[in-house]
Amino acid sequence: MNNVINWFELPVNDLNRTKKIYENVLEISLTPMEFDGFKSLTFPFDGDNVSGALVENQNAEPNQTVILYFNAGEKLSPTLERVKENHGKIVMDSKQIKSGFIAHVLDNEGNKIALFALEA
Repeated sequence: MNNVINWFELPVNDLNRTKKIYENVLEISLTPMEFDGFKSLTFPFDGDNVSGALVENQNAEPNQTVILYFNAGEKLSPTLERVKENHGKIVMDSKQIKSGFIAHVLDNEGNKIALFALEA
């Protein structure tokens, strides 16, 4: 087993709106998928990395209990600026931990996620 976690799903009500915040903040492209009537946007996957999806679920409840840490690249501060620019909310500002810096944010659907970078 390479990773304890290998897939995650975050519930969203508006895929188009939520797509913009994740693509802009994380500087990635999400891939639309539909399976048995379920619409989703998948995060980049190369066969070796952990990935997941934003899954459309009408009247979904945002996740604020399980916290997923997303790689913010080298520096956290530019990513936090993109959170603000894309109508997200910072709920825990940059904090130093032993291995780098973290912050907690709410996406525009109300899901609580975290960001990690080596530098502030």
